[in-house]
Amino acid sequence: MTRESSHSSLRILWVASKLSWSGGVGRVLAGALPALAARGHAMHLAGPAPEGEPAPLHGVSLHPWPVRRFKLANLGRLLGLQRELRADVIHFHSALPHGELIAPLRALRRRLGEPIILVTPHTATRIHYPKRRARWGLRAADAVVTPSAWSAEAARRARADPSSVHVVHAGIELPEPTPVEKREPIVLSMGRLVRSKGVDVLVAAFAEAAAGRPGWLLEVAGAGREAALLREQGARTPCAQRISFLGQVTGEAKRAALSRASIGVVPSRSESFGGTLLEFAAQGLACVATAVGGMAELTDGGRAARCVPPDDVGALAGALAELMDDTEARRKLGEAARRTASGFSWEATAERYEALYRAGKLRADGNSEGKGA
Repeated sequence: MTRESSHSSLRILWVASKLSWSGGVGRVLAGALPALAARGHAMHLAGPAPEGEPAPLHGVSLHPWPVRRFKLANLGRLLGLQRELRADVIHFHSALPHGELIAPLRALRRRLGEPIILVTPHTATRIHYPKRRARWGLRAADAVVTPSAWSAEAARRARADPSSVHVVHAGIELPEPTPVEKREPIVLSMGRLVRSKGVDVLVAAFAEAAAGRPGWLLEVAGAGREAALLREQGARTPCAQRISFLGQVTGEAKRAALSRASIGVVPSRSESFGGTLLEFAAQGLACVATAVGGMAELTDGGRAARCVPPDDVGALAGALAELMDDTEARRKLGEAARRTASGFSWEATAERYEALYRAGKLRADGNSEGKGA
């Protein structure tokens, strides 16, 4: 049961890079917003809707706006919405900070009801925050709320005020896991088909590990700009007939893929948090992951997932072969992963967000009283 807040309600506006409930940012929107609403807050979500009318979120008022090439074009809509809502909190969620919206919003804050402004950058690359407008967003916000300790350090390196940086992990729902004996000999990957996700390394590693294990299959779920290249790569392997590309999977198709697989792999070259790894863990799935970015915070020191270096086909193939051959090892690893996932919940995420909002609002109200004294 979700615990409601015992404090007064806040008016909270989240601004997202798009109104979609898939992918890393989408999972946070779909999980944390209803959890905050359940704590008694008036929740609003604004952003472009590239896929048409977004599906409703329980307890959340949606404010879609047109998709535009430049985010600054949405400033007028954002200012108008804030004049209407008079939100206490405006929290930006995107791959990188919306500096072109955050900086002017801060400059106009006194005319807009003195909202506190937070930003959660959900992605950090090896070249952290290369765009100047992203760094503006980090520095103009009252608080930077990152999904992992690793991404918090990246924000500090980009010269965000260290005292303003906080970590709030994403949550996860805990479904009833499928027993190991009922799972099929399938290796599963889920995520965007882009270079940073390292699926090309997985295809090569699976071909190596599966060479003497004819019963095993690889399923790749996701879409992205490297989809065609990865299909071509898979077709060139000796086990091409055992590699399936499922496209983007959601809803029941996603649940079915998670429940039938025996091994989940997250072969990313960079990852600010690792939401897919957490999804695999929640299913009690034996996981293999690269030791990059925030994923280290989800592996319990290597006990909840086999950790391999990024871009290392041999190491990944070896980890896959070991788990393919050992049902008991898969069982123990899946149980450890499930225990780790049980420490993450959307209720805990919402409680942590709420605490930051209230602390920020208290500071802002105190500063306003001091200025007027």
